[in-house]
Amino acid sequence: MPRARPLDDRGTPCGIAMLSGRQIGWRALGMPKVVPDEITRREQAKTGGLEVGVSIAGGVIGSVLYQLFAVRPMISSFGWGAVVLGWIVVPVVFSMIAWWLFLGRIRAARYKRLFEIYLSMGRCGSCGYELADLPTSADGFVACPECNAAWLAQRVGQPTPEPDAKHGKNR
Repeated sequence: MPRARPLDDRGTPCGIAMLSGRQIGWRALGMPKVVPDEITRREQAKTGGLEVGVSIAGGVIGSVLYQLFAVRPMISSFGWGAVVLGWIVVPVVFSMIAWWLFLGRIRAARYKRLFEIYLSMGRCGSCGYELADLPTSADGFVACPECNAAWLAQRVGQPTPEPDAKHGKNR
């Protein structure tokens, strides 16, 4: 599983991972509107369907595997009660495993998009602090005084390329 914790341009872990962990917790409790940041909420909505799809696919795979390999032996050994319980438990367990396995990849893609959006606005990709008027260090980075994340100066305030609607690629 890839590293889900986002890194700034110097390779230092960023604080946005804590923010996203809270957001996922609120979503799991059915309260996605608690997330105060509109940009993060919008990006989270884009990946929400993918997370649900991965979870459903894991449940379907678990159900099919259970049906193919476990139902007959369980009927003969334990009876229908155990089989019905297995039809509930096995898909849920497979669903959770699939979601956990792919969550790191989904989060990593979301972090990259969030960083690009914030940096294009002249803000820190980690905490959203305004970076436009801050000095650039000798090595070409702008350090955020709020969270200590460092970003390449040429990325700060530069608009991100719009995706080509026809091909889904950046121009």
